[in-house]
Amino acid sequence: MKAFTLFSEGNCSYTDIALFLAKFGVKRPNGKPLHVNQVSFMFKSRFYVGIIKYGNEYYEGSHKTFISKALFDKVQRQVARVEKPRYKGNNFTFIGLATCGECGASITAEKHTKKYKNGNSQLFIYYRCTKKLIPCTQKYIQEEEFAKQLRKIVWDCALHKDYEEVFENWAENQLQKDQINVQENLVLFEQRLSQTDEKLNRLLDAYLDQVIDPEVYKLKKNELFEEKLKIQEEISKIKMDGSSWLEPMREIINSSIACYKSARSKNNYDELKFISKTVGSNYSLLDRRLSPVLKNEFKILAALGGAAKNPPSKTSILEFVSRTGFEPVTKSLKGSCSTTELTAQNFV
Repeated sequence: MKAFTLFSEGNCSYTDIALFLAKFGVKRPNGKPLHVNQVSFMFKSRFYVGIIKYGNEYYEGSHKTFISKALFDKVQRQVARVEKPRYKGNNFTFIGLATCGECGASITAEKHTKKYKNGNSQLFIYYRCTKKLIPCTQKYIQEEEFAKQLRKIVWDCALHKDYEEVFENWAENQLQKDQINVQENLVLFEQRLSQTDEKLNRLLDAYLDQVIDPEVYKLKKNELFEEKLKIQEEISKIKMDGSSWLEPMREIINSSIACYKSARSKNNYDELKFISKTVGSNYSLLDRRLSPVLKNEFKILAALGGAAKNPPSKTSILEFVSRTGFEPVTKSLKGSCSTTELTAQNFV
């Protein structure tokens, strides 16, 4: 589990993980550290979250799960970042992030070398619309300017690092109040689990009766297994801490603090792209201006005009916790987990 946690934090390569595992005796038969392909296979395997794949079908394993689904998903995002394909032999960081705001075509990239009379040369990277759908008037944008705008978007969604302690204190207080709802929530999720099992049984009966073809059966079965795994994880969380809203809330806070750190760093294009996908989606490039569709909680932070990027104070806390929508929606509680009780007197 420690290897998964380390890799999910984004600071370790496959080689780093192989060396880490070697310290604990996890090596190849010849005594050398695991090959990077072996590490990659390990991180992608659903075996560790309780699922076995056989014949392109998912089956629920009876073995003990090693990591949570949330950690597995976080690792998959890092795997995608590490194994991102190279574009025509070049590593163009921001390929695939945005589309053209005028025609909707994808954004491509290219290199140009400018030579000077003194014999020196300088390499420039440009991003532009592919113009493969319809005639388009959009012009190119330099990579430095693209990164600058992306950094501004991420910075607008940032939360000062000192808020982590503030929210942890609030979370502990809130958890105590939520204990009274634990049994009710468990009943609801166990009902959903039972319903999912029933769907699986009906699906199997339909397959055996040849009502549906094998491919449809496999596809639907895999979907139901995914749903069942999520429900089981929610039940485990509720049994453990009484509420499943805590992890989504922590994810928001940690992501916002990561925005704070990433936006202040330099020459971290890979990290910048990764965190930009956390805060928003559907990035578009129009008239050399980059625009995202921010997720609701980050949209609220961005609307604060920088207040949340300062250390916590009575004014800043009251400013953003009073905004409807900052709290994450959760199925385990009725409605959303409210932050209205997160008031200044609780923490400062």
